[in-house]
Amino acid sequence: MGSKGEEALTVKDEFDVLIVGAGPAGLTTASSLARAGFHVGVLEEHVEIGNPVNCSGILGVEAFGRFDLSSRLIRHSLDSVEFVSPRGLRWEFRTDKPLAHVVDRGEFDAELGVAARKAGATVLLEHRVTDIRTVFGGVAVTASEGSDLEPRTLTSRVVVVATGAGMPLLSKLGFNDIPAKLLGVQAELDLPASQVEVYFGHKWAPEGFAWIVPLGRRRSKVGLLCRRDGPRVLERFLSRPDIAERIDINGPATEIRTSVLPLGFLSKSYADRVVVVGEAAGHLKPTTCGGIYYGMLTGEIAADVIASGLEQDRLDSASLGAYETRWRDLLQDEIETGLKLRRSFKLMSDWGIERLMSLARHEGIASMIREKANFDWHRGLIDAVLQNTTVGRILGAA
Repeated sequence: MGSKGEEALTVKDEFDVLIVGAGPAGLTTASSLARAGFHVGVLEEHVEIGNPVNCSGILGVEAFGRFDLSSRLIRHSLDSVEFVSPRGLRWEFRTDKPLAHVVDRGEFDAELGVAARKAGATVLLEHRVTDIRTVFGGVAVTASEGSDLEPRTLTSRVVVVATGAGMPLLSKLGFNDIPAKLLGVQAELDLPASQVEVYFGHKWAPEGFAWIVPLGRRRSKVGLLCRRDGPRVLERFLSRPDIAERIDINGPATEIRTSVLPLGFLSKSYADRVVVVGEAAGHLKPTTCGGIYYGMLTGEIAADVIASGLEQDRLDSASLGAYETRWRDLLQDEIETGLKLRRSFKLMSDWGIERLMSLARHEGIASMIREKANFDWHRGLIDAVLQNTTVGRILGAA
């Protein structure tokens, strides 16, 4: 985007900030800017916030303190995980205190939406953004409103793109694509589980791991990562004998949902009067592919930089570049370290995974993991584990 595409403002609906997407990243940005007194609009393409969503809903304990999140949202606390090797051997890992909490993502996003509205943001549902262009003194955003109404054009001084990954809007704006992507595939069904279960093996989890996340009342989310054919790959995992025998086939099950997950980040996440936050920019942990907390953190950074730009009336690319400097200082090393580990793990054979799990059962390794484990910040643990000679040799042979 640049000045050569500017045109005269001729529309009615004017905001200081328009945010495209009402997920955690977008709503965090909206709340922060609205509390600061700016006129903020959030454009969400769906009928309601939080539906549909496709996420395991595991959120680190740190996020609850950082963003003052309500404990009412917690369905289950994660202080133990059962890891299952490719051969079916199980290892239970426990911590002294919870590392994370399981939330219902629909309820979680809806709660963030309530907070954004209370802060003063205007949330416009059923507004699917089809075009964003620079106009004189601002940005014009065209959105399809509902199914039968004519498209609506709104203007703002700056736009935040918080759409999630894999959306065509970014390429329309001239942003380079994220280097690689995975599919996150998941369904909710009647399958009792007392703790989070993580399954390894290329047959069952071709891109790292599959999971079962308990929701209570004998309900669980079951999902995995893959490159293609998501529903078919998940159905194969659900047919695994030790999984299938636990499923109540008479209970309700949601449809299998698939979402795009970025591996890596945009080379540049800002332009004149535009910033990109959350998974749309690649702000996601490559190890677990969780993006809620990183999205909220980058939304908070974006809000701070944008607020300064609005006050000084400096919203050009050079001024908004401070956003990228700050999020890279916070997240870049974490993301790049996670990407390196993911590449090594992807190349590892099932035999290598068995060897790693056998090592993990030894108290020395388990104690180190317990000491260094942090649900949201993985670099310290990764560096510590890789310093183990045997682990390094296994990964290096991958």
